[in-house]
Amino acid sequence: MNTKRLRFISAFVNVAVICLITALRYSGVLTFKIGNAVPVVVLPVIIAISLFSSNTASLLYALFAGVLMDSMAADSSCFNTLFLVVTATACNLLISRLLNRNIKAAIYLSAIISLIYFFLKYLIFFAFNSISVNYDYFMLYLIPSVLYTAIFIIPFYFLEKKLSN
Repeated sequence: MNTKRLRFISAFVNVAVICLITALRYSGVLTFKIGNAVPVVVLPVIIAISLFSSNTASLLYALFAGVLMDSMAADSSCFNTLFLVVTATACNLLISRLLNRNIKAAIYLSAIISLIYFFLKYLIFFAFNSISVNYDYFMLYLIPSVLYTAIFIIPFYFLEKKLSN
Protein backbone atom coordinates (compact mmCIF):
# COMPACT_ATOMS: atom_id res chain seq x y z
CA MET A 1 0.00 0.00 0.00
CA ASN A 2 0.97 3.57 -0.47
CA THR A 3 2.75 5.20 2.50
CA LYS A 4 0.55 8.30 2.33
CA ARG A 5 -2.56 6.16 2.36
CA LEU A 6 -1.34 4.25 5.41
CA ARG A 7 -0.61 7.49 7.25
CA PHE A 8 -4.07 8.78 6.39
CA ILE A 9 -5.72 5.58 7.65
CA SER A 10 -3.66 5.72 10.86
CA ALA A 11 -4.52 9.39 11.41
CA PHE A 12 -8.20 8.76 10.73
CA VAL A 13 -8.32 5.85 13.19
CA ASN A 14 -6.51 7.88 15.88
CA VAL A 15 -8.81 10.88 15.50
CA ALA A 16 -11.89 8.63 15.46
CA VAL A 17 -10.77 6.83 18.64
CA ILE A 18 -10.09 10.13 20.41
CA CYS A 19 -13.46 11.57 19.36
CA LEU A 20 -15.37 8.41 20.26
CA ILE A 21 -13.80 8.03 23.69
CA THR A 22 -14.23 11.70 24.53
CA ALA A 23 -17.85 11.69 23.35
CA LEU A 24 -18.63 8.56 25.37
CA ARG A 25 -17.02 10.00 28.49
CA TYR A 26 -18.76 13.37 28.45
CA SER A 27 -22.14 12.42 26.94
CA GLY A 28 -23.08 9.96 29.65
CA VAL A 29 -24.23 7.37 27.11
CA LEU A 30 -21.64 4.86 28.25
CA THR A 31 -19.77 5.38 31.47
CA PHE A 32 -16.63 3.50 32.33
CA LYS A 33 -17.18 4.06 36.05
CA ILE A 34 -16.62 1.18 38.45
CA GLY A 35 -17.51 2.20 42.00
CA ASN A 36 -15.81 5.55 42.56
CA ALA A 37 -13.11 4.91 39.97
CA VAL A 38 -13.49 6.99 36.83
CA PRO A 39 -10.77 6.48 34.22
CA VAL A 40 -9.53 9.15 31.86
CA VAL A 41 -9.27 6.87 28.85
CA VAL A 42 -7.80 9.56 26.61
CA LEU A 43 -4.55 9.44 28.62
CA PRO A 44 -3.63 5.89 27.54
CA VAL A 45 -4.61 6.73 23.97
CA ILE A 46 -2.21 9.69 23.89
CA ILE A 47 0.51 7.62 25.56
CA ALA A 48 0.09 4.83 22.99
CA ILE A 49 0.15 7.32 20.13
CA SER A 50 3.28 8.91 21.58
CA LEU A 51 5.02 5.54 21.73
CA PHE A 52 4.76 4.95 17.99
CA SER A 53 4.41 8.41 16.41
CA SER A 54 6.73 11.30 15.85
CA ASN A 55 6.94 14.13 18.33
CA THR A 56 4.99 16.50 16.09
CA ALA A 57 2.22 14.00 15.35
CA SER A 58 1.75 13.00 18.98
CA LEU A 59 1.79 16.66 20.01
CA LEU A 60 -0.98 17.45 17.51
CA TYR A 61 -3.08 14.48 18.66
CA ALA A 62 -2.61 15.55 22.28
CA LEU A 63 -3.56 19.13 21.48
CA PHE A 64 -6.67 17.95 19.65
CA ALA A 65 -7.68 15.58 22.46
CA GLY A 66 -7.05 18.20 25.15
CA VAL A 67 -9.06 20.90 23.41
CA LEU A 68 -11.85 18.41 22.81
CA MET A 69 -11.88 17.36 26.47
CA ASP A 70 -11.75 20.93 27.76
CA SER A 71 -14.51 22.08 25.42
CA MET A 72 -16.81 19.29 26.63
CA ALA A 73 -15.96 19.60 30.33
CA ALA A 74 -18.09 21.64 32.68
CA ASP A 75 -15.30 23.93 33.79
CA SER A 76 -13.51 26.28 31.44
CA SER A 77 -9.93 25.45 32.39
CA CYS A 78 -7.27 24.37 29.94
CA PHE A 79 -5.84 21.81 32.35
CA ASN A 80 -6.43 18.79 30.09
CA THR A 81 -4.91 20.46 27.04
CA LEU A 82 -1.76 21.49 28.86
CA PHE A 83 -1.38 18.15 30.59
CA LEU A 84 -1.88 16.09 27.43
CA VAL A 85 0.58 18.21 25.43
CA VAL A 86 3.23 17.89 28.15
CA THR A 87 2.47 14.16 28.42
CA ALA A 88 2.92 13.58 24.68
CA THR A 89 6.21 15.46 24.67
CA ALA A 90 7.51 13.69 27.78
CA CYS A 91 6.54 10.25 26.46
CA ASN A 92 8.26 10.90 23.16
CA LEU A 93 11.43 12.04 24.90
CA LEU A 94 11.42 9.09 27.30
CA ILE A 95 10.83 6.57 24.53
CA SER A 96 13.46 8.02 22.23
CA ARG A 97 16.13 8.37 24.92
CA LEU A 98 15.46 5.99 27.79
CA LEU A 99 12.72 3.37 27.37
CA ASN A 100 11.83 0.69 24.85
CA ARG A 101 8.58 0.52 22.91
CA ASN A 102 7.28 -2.55 24.74
CA ILE A 103 4.10 -3.21 26.70
CA LYS A 104 5.91 -3.12 30.04
CA ALA A 105 7.17 0.42 29.44
CA ALA A 106 3.73 1.44 28.22
CA ILE A 107 2.04 0.16 31.39
CA TYR A 108 4.59 1.91 33.61
CA LEU A 109 4.22 5.16 31.70
CA SER A 110 0.44 4.93 31.84
CA ALA A 111 0.39 4.29 35.59
CA ILE A 112 2.86 7.05 36.42
CA ILE A 113 1.25 9.62 34.14
CA SER A 114 -2.23 8.73 35.43
CA LEU A 115 -1.02 9.20 39.01
CA ILE A 116 0.47 12.59 38.13
CA TYR A 117 -2.75 13.59 36.32
CA PHE A 118 -5.08 12.75 39.18
CA PHE A 119 -2.76 14.21 41.81
CA LEU A 120 -2.35 17.49 39.89
CA LYS A 121 -6.10 17.62 39.37
CA TYR A 122 -6.54 17.19 43.11
CA LEU A 123 -4.03 19.94 43.87
CA ILE A 124 -5.38 22.44 41.36
CA PHE A 125 -9.10 21.93 41.82
CA PHE A 126 -9.29 21.06 45.52
CA ALA A 127 -6.18 21.86 47.54
CA PHE A 128 -5.35 25.25 46.02
CA ASN A 129 -9.01 26.27 46.17
CA SER A 130 -9.19 25.42 49.88
CA ILE A 131 -11.95 22.87 49.34
CA SER A 132 -11.67 20.32 52.09
CA VAL A 133 -11.42 16.76 50.87
CA ASN A 134 -10.79 14.01 53.37
CA TYR A 135 -8.19 11.34 52.81
CA ASP A 136 -10.82 8.88 51.62
CA TYR A 137 -10.47 10.72 48.31
CA PHE A 138 -7.10 9.07 47.79
CA MET A 139 -8.19 5.57 48.72
CA LEU A 140 -11.64 5.55 47.16
CA TYR A 141 -11.12 7.71 44.05
CA LEU A 142 -7.53 8.57 43.18
CA ILE A 143 -5.76 5.20 43.46
CA PRO A 144 -8.57 3.12 41.86
CA SER A 145 -8.87 5.68 39.05
CA VAL A 146 -5.13 5.56 38.42
CA LEU A 147 -5.13 1.76 38.21
CA TYR A 148 -8.27 1.69 36.10
CA THR A 149 -6.85 4.26 33.68
CA ALA A 150 -3.53 2.44 33.43
CA ILE A 151 -5.24 -0.80 32.37
CA PHE A 152 -6.64 0.86 29.26
CA ILE A 153 -3.12 1.15 27.80
CA ILE A 154 -3.15 -2.53 26.83
CA PRO A 155 -5.69 -2.43 23.95
CA PHE A 156 -4.50 0.97 22.72
CA TYR A 157 -0.85 -0.13 22.76
CA PHE A 158 -1.62 -3.04 20.44
CA LEU A 159 -3.85 -0.86 18.23
CA GLU A 160 -1.10 1.72 17.78
CA LYS A 161 1.51 -0.97 17.25
CA LYS A 162 -0.64 -2.45 14.48
CA LEU A 163 -1.23 0.99 12.93
CA SER A 164 2.47 1.85 12.97
CA ASN A 165 3.45 -1.31 11.07
